[in-house]
Amino acid sequence: MASKKIAIGGISTECSSYSPLYQKESDFTVVRGQELLDLVDFPFADYNLEAQPIFFSKSVPGGPIKSQYFSQLKEQFVKELKLIDSLDGILLLMHGAMYVDGIEDPEGEWIASVRKEVGPKCIISVSFDLHGQMTNQIISNIDAFAAFKTAPHIDVKETYQRSSMMLCKALNENYRPYVLWSAIPVLVSGEMSSTFVEPCQSIYESLDLYNQESNILDCNLMIGYVWADTKRATASSIVTCTNEKSGAIICKSIANLYWDNRKKLNYGMKSGDIHSALEFCQDHFSQEIFIALLSFARIIFQ
Repeated sequence: MASKKIAIGGISTECSSYSPLYQKESDFTVVRGQELLDLVDFPFADYNLEAQPIFFSKSVPGGPIKSQYFSQLKEQFVKELKLIDSLDGILLLMHGAMYVDGIEDPEGEWIASVRKEVGPKCIISVSFDLHGQMTNQIISNIDAFAAFKTAPHIDVKETYQRSSMMLCKALNENYRPYVLWSAIPVLVSGEMSSTFVEPCQSIYESLDLYNQESNILDCNLMIGYVWADTKRATASSIVTCTNEKSGAIICKSIANLYWDNRKKLNYGMKSGDIHSALEFCQDHFSQEIFIALLSFARIIFQ
């Protein structure tokens, strides 16, 4: 049987819309070639797939991105994508919490541009950070979805592999999965939703149980991203499945599970309002550090 061809690449960062410091080209690391294949670390050849790396542009969390730079990166990605003939599938490595001036849904635009270039038959599988945002534009242009299940994140490579496996199976078994989602009107910071403390620890453990249900390929809960002022900022449940009815039931169950536990979400560490925080700092840090923190607080809350 002739091998099928896939492309790999994407963009990943999270942006605080409250930061005055914009991310620049020098803030991003671009991974290409064998280095990108090593990053994903999946045996595509064992599944009779030929993997063509494009590029993966990533940065640590920072400020917003100017639309000109984002468009430049997106156009370069599509340009390089055009150079690969007869693509059967694409693995996109994304984040979900970019903030770009004048663009409400940058990941959605990136993925839509990819879909427009490769056409409707190509299978697109994506991986996201669980702090990413979801939109209809994203869902309508993908065929499989996997997100991190740990925060702090220690399952990045496992998530790439989950997304890769769904892509391989869909191509080799000649079927197209469905991706369903449900917005959840809850939005908290990462400090209130660590997967290593309750209630999120038990909620995320339940995702593996949902994965054992018939017709279900991968279940996810997105916490969302609180540090960007966008209309798409919310939690969501996302399910990849082979039967829409089954997937919708599970998707709703995950959403209800998070909603029912929303009042239990709390800081897994010492916390307080700005006044108690400053009192704590004054008691525990040197005068120089305290003055610096006080100056920073004045800038933030002015």
